[in-house]
Amino acid sequence: MALKLRGARKAKAKDVEAAAHIVENDAFQEQGKKVVLEHPYFIFGCVAAIVAVVVIAMLVSTAVKSASDAKSLEYAEAAELLDKADGENPENANASYEKALEAFGKVIKNQSGSMNAAASMVFSGRIYKEQFNNCDKAVDLFKQARMSGKLDTDIRFVTYEGEAMCYFDKGDFEKASGIWKEWLDQKTDIYKDYALYYIGMAYEKLGKADDAAEYYNRLKNEYPKSVLIAKIVSKVATKEPEKAQN
Repeated sequence: MALKLRGARKAKAKDVEAAAHIVENDAFQEQGKKVVLEHPYFIFGCVAAIVAVVVIAMLVSTAVKSASDAKSLEYAEAAELLDKADGENPENANASYEKALEAFGKVIKNQSGSMNAAASMVFSGRIYKEQFNNCDKAVDLFKQARMSGKLDTDIRFVTYEGEAMCYFDKGDFEKASGIWKEWLDQKTDIYKDYALYYIGMAYEKLGKADDAAEYYNRLKNEYPKSVLIAKIVSKVATKEPEKAQN
């Protein structure tokens, strides 16, 4: 994934690796932990999204400072606060996350309608969901970011994923599957295999085995090289070879 931010440069491998390590050690609420453990795609989405927005936003700070761009600097400073919070002991990080939320809130207010504001909504949604387990606020922010029309496709996907996983957390599997279906309708081919997988999983949670099998089979047939195929081998029907006629 890549988020095109003003003044951003390509992240070095060691920076990406370090950020991924930070993401993997983020503080999740107990309910969130269960979702992460059960749904590896959420891990993938979080790592990719945070690497895209946290690392690149961290790297952009030097460029925006040298360019004396006040708006970009405001955004970069907010992103640095989030990066600092991510690096702290999870048990003591709430105050730092609150400062980051306040800073992103200023960007959203002062730069309404901009890409920086939309990205700040994504950041804030992530904080509310992962750190404060406030899915209602997170969903509202993800929707606002999505409706802004300012995000690239790959980052816009994060808003769908974040909202859907909030519904998973709350046990509202109908709404979760509905969000993934909205992603299937998007004019892009990226992450459609994951959407199919999670729709199938939502139907499983609802006890609708036939509907789940339909989407698992779509995943198998439409994306045969997907890394998720191994997870559905036991969930899809395998056609028995026909016996030879005597």
